[in-house]
Amino acid sequence: MKKIYYVAIVLLVGLISACSNNNNLTADTMVEAAKNNVELLTPVQLFDIMSGDEVFTLIDVRSPLEHYPGYISGSVLLSRGSLEFQIAKEKFWEDAGLYMPAKNEIVIVYCKKGARGILAAQTLLTMGYEKVFAIEGGFKTWELAYPDYVEKNLDALGGGSSSHDMGGGC
Repeated sequence: MKKIYYVAIVLLVGLISACSNNNNLTADTMVEAAKNNVELLTPVQLFDIMSGDEVFTLIDVRSPLEHYPGYISGSVLLSRGSLEFQIAKEKFWEDAGLYMPAKNEIVIVYCKKGARGILAAQTLLTMGYEKVFAIEGGFKTWELAYPDYVEKNLDALGGGSSSHDMGGGC
């Protein structure tokens, strides 16, 4: 009978300590933890992939308001809030005019500065996608390194659109 009490006490202490450890969990600590699992790509590495022949999917996980003024050529908008719900839905990809990425294909995600992209990449890895990358520094680092490969959706802003299509990974 004493063994049952000891086991119950050990389980209770473990439960309490597990709950108390989550009190210090913040978005920053989640990003830092995800960096242990997520491989980051520099803009140069992304450009090399985009210039190559390998199939890849480039996903912008920002909100529509962040996406429309400027985004990386060839990317599809799939905001962080709906990523888990849309990534494996054929209808989403059909509506975007793209093929749904297979779990063993390269998937590259980005946000504005990098943190949401890292969390999105971690989510996709958890969902079973095998080759997931996030862009180090997000869209801002890409925009500075390759301004000619940034799409401006001027239709959304009331003008025409410009494009510099790299082809490849869509």
